[in-house]
Amino acid sequence: MPRFKVAYSPESLLEIKRIVEWYNDISSGLGKRFKQIFLKEIAVVKRVPFYRSYRYYGVRFAVVKKFAYAAHYTIDENNCIIKVQAVLGFSQDANTNWKMRF
Repeated sequence: MPRFKVAYSPESLLEIKRIVEWYNDISSGLGKRFKQIFLKEIAVVKRVPFYRSYRYYGVRFAVVKKFAYAAHYTIDENNCIIKVQAVLGFSQDANTNWKMRF
């Protein structure tokens, strides 16, 4: 299997930043913990991009364990790129909260 790279839409990076800040407001260091677990999950996706659930419109879904968030990503097989489109909470409706971002 080819090696995949990960690319983040600007919106997904902003979402991650906001989530980290929100968790840090709840408890010092909790945002850092979220980011660590998120990056571990993305590392797994990078190794086995097709393993995660297919959700909608070519988008797959990687759950951030112990947190109520998931990375929504697409796979560009031709260029071996995993494109993180959004990082949304489980209570957010993905169909109304984002569109394909790149």
